[in-house]
Amino acid sequence: MAAAMIGGAFLSATVSTLVEKLASPEFLNYITITKLNVSLLRQLKTTLLTLQAVLDDAEEKQINNPAVKQWLDDLKDAVFDAEDLLNQISYDSLR
Repeated sequence: MAAAMIGGAFLSATVSTLVEKLASPEFLNYITITKLNVSLLRQLKTTLLTLQAVLDDAEEKQINNPAVKQWLDDLKDAVFDAEDLLNQISYDSLR
């Protein structure tokens, strides 16, 4: 049970890190220079902020609901993929 709570807290922290990365001047500058769709970036940021609120609730419910735990596990994979993508974009922006 404690491991599930720690895993959920780790996921929340990772989502927070992604939001911070999206808001960084370096990242925004790269998006502008490469002429990527800024509105999609804003939409992603909004989605991540919404996800943060849902995660807070889901972390508590996963203890008693296996479906919520499975959803969190699947979400963790998706968040890690997003983190990898943003790290690659950050790396490219520094080159």
